[in-house]
Amino acid sequence: MEVHGGSTLDEVQQYVDARWICAPEAFWKIFRFTLYRLYPSVKRLQIHLPNRHQVRYYDHQRIVDVLNDERNSKTMLTQFFALNRRDPHSRNYLYREIPEHYWWNNKDKEWNRRLSSRKVIGRIYIVSPSEGEKFYLRVLLSHVKGPTSWEDLLTNNGTPFNTFKKAAEDRGYLEMDSSIRDCLVNASCVRLPYAIRRLFATILIFCEPTDVRSLWNEFFTHMTEDYQTNNNVVELNLNHMLLKDLNQLLEIHGKSTKDYDLPSLPAGATEENAIPSVIQEELSVHIPDEDIQAVAKLNNDQMNAFKIIMDVIERKQSQVFFIDGPGGTGKTFLYRTLMATLRSQGQIVIATASSGIAATLLPGGRTAHSRFKLPFDAIPGSNCDIRKQTDLANLFRLATAIIWDEAPMTNRYCLEVLDKSLKDVLNSNAPFGGKVMIMGGDFRQVLPVIPKGTKAQTISACIIKSPLWAHTMVIRLRQNMRSMHDHDFAAFLMRIGDGVEPTKPDDIVKIPPQIAIPWEGEHSIQIFIDHIFPQLELHGWDASYMTQRAILTPKNDDVQKLNDILINQFPGEEHNLLSFDKVEGDTHNLYQQELLNSITQGGLPPHILKLKKGAPLMLLRNLDPRYGLCNGTRLLCRGLFMNMLDVEILTGSNAGKGAFLPRIKLKTSASSGLPFVLSRKQFPVRLSFAITINKSQGQTIPNVGIYLPRHVFSHGQLYVALSRGVSQNSTKVPIRDGKLQGYLSKFAGLLEN
Repeated sequence: MEVHGGSTLDEVQQYVDARWICAPEAFWKIFRFTLYRLYPSVKRLQIHLPNRHQVRYYDHQRIVDVLNDERNSKTMLTQFFALNRRDPHSRNYLYREIPEHYWWNNKDKEWNRRLSSRKVIGRIYIVSPSEGEKFYLRVLLSHVKGPTSWEDLLTNNGTPFNTFKKAAEDRGYLEMDSSIRDCLVNASCVRLPYAIRRLFATILIFCEPTDVRSLWNEFFTHMTEDYQTNNNVVELNLNHMLLKDLNQLLEIHGKSTKDYDLPSLPAGATEENAIPSVIQEELSVHIPDEDIQAVAKLNNDQMNAFKIIMDVIERKQSQVFFIDGPGGTGKTFLYRTLMATLRSQGQIVIATASSGIAATLLPGGRTAHSRFKLPFDAIPGSNCDIRKQTDLANLFRLATAIIWDEAPMTNRYCLEVLDKSLKDVLNSNAPFGGKVMIMGGDFRQVLPVIPKGTKAQTISACIIKSPLWAHTMVIRLRQNMRSMHDHDFAAFLMRIGDGVEPTKPDDIVKIPPQIAIPWEGEHSIQIFIDHIFPQLELHGWDASYMTQRAILTPKNDDVQKLNDILINQFPGEEHNLLSFDKVEGDTHNLYQQELLNSITQGGLPPHILKLKKGAPLMLLRNLDPRYGLCNGTRLLCRGLFMNMLDVEILTGSNAGKGAFLPRIKLKTSASSGLPFVLSRKQFPVRLSFAITINKSQGQTIPNVGIYLPRHVFSHGQLYVALSRGVSQNSTKVPIRDGKLQGYLSKFAGLLEN
């Protein structure tokens, strides 16, 4: 410690100068051992335009000699091209991935194969978009594997381009101004006018087009072809008919044709006494014949519930019901029977569900947030966006009953907000304004999601903690119809759901041997996949094959891993569709594309969307709930273009119908944990060979695989996953981390209830 002499004492300087070194550090310094090391090391990669790289030379050297020196023409980038010409193995990597497998010999100016296992990360120098061609070169290097020359980088599908920008645009790496028009051009080639109209409405709502009138003029004929075929109408009326249909599609999202640069509807185009579209939509819901005849097929529990509810409705009384039943006890079957009976009598039943996939299983079903206009984050004091004088308010006045499936997934405040709004709209102090409210679900399954919440907070958010629960009549369904041919499996599910199945330390529960697949290494994943998707290579385009099977896993990272494996085995040509990512308000480009592209939030599609024709997909947004395009709807890819997907709906009452999907902008939420709002323009889908357990709730999957590389992390997840299946023989679980020493049986993780 150094102490300064003199009359004045500078304590701050003395503190800065003071230093104490322990004996080990002193010896380390004396022998000049490395004190600090960055691991893994980062290799910075040069980037430059052709013949525009930096060259260093001494003052005494002549410029001619410098230019003639072959070493000065070699850079990391040019030698990357040379490496790809001589080594086929290197063509599997991007420029930034090369340091992971090769090391840069600065003396010889060459890339050499790396022999050690030392981890190295490659990073290309940052380039601002203001630098023009150099920026687009970086975009190409970030996505193109194994280029052998500048010319190779500028060529795509045999077509050479003069600039890196044009080459990047042709490969689909840059967003083009004409992308919306190209989407409609691709759709018009398929000649499905009703689907083109829905696509046009989706573009207006989600894609923010700048020249709506020119799109209207160009694609007017394509959107009205079926009018001319199905109706004997003059061209003057085509305009009105198209505007009416578009207006109905826009009203689903609270918009109208008046909000866009479209022709206006004449005053006499809409009848004053016409039934509002939101009410007409409910009155015109198709009633399947099998639902009308389903009353005779109800089991004893279902029939008891049916009679109790119908008796209250016939007496015009007010009551709140909750249909409580484990997965597979026929709750959806009961709802559909009630709806068919009431709708066949001309009455209105509003069908909703907490999740999009559950809503598609109900004829005319919508998500609760969409139908009730619930706030995104409901808190005490919130209100639904339902105004007394609107058509939606009149719909609730006319409705005989309201059905809300998967209600336990919903935060109690959403229920209380709806109750308060209906009391106001219907001028009644009775629960839910005096309407017959039929809720249903299973508290053994997934409960409300509280980000980073404790067990106590999750329980507090349940609907049973709401004051409304005291006014609720609970009707129980006990007979498992899904597993009726495998009583042992049904009993096992009930023990899991009730939390009475015996466990070992760390909440490990025994899995029946008929379900378990022993883990014998990474190749066990392929054995597991073959059980669920047998002869996958022979079932491209097979919709019935895809709807009958899926793999469930808790986390999105494992979903992505399994989907990547399966899409590689799926027959057909692979297409990689890239997203366009940016940070809102980032005018100085502080965040690089590699960072933005690597973000994989649960509600966002991946940056690289790997697709093949015939592959199963899952929709990630509510685009058109009335048509069955809800968050969670399973789809089949029928065709794909750079700016449009042609899909077929696989699940719900709209199964078999076609639709067109554009790229739309999706944003991260405030709860994402990011210090910025990421805007990603991508098709709102992801592969659905594998899906998360939460997304599967409400579905029956005859052939289900459950991949648990680690313990489940939320209440009810294991129960939800297992109860999607119908028997032990068609349900498979590879056992990995749950194998306990001293036990011959197989075990899987279960979070204690």
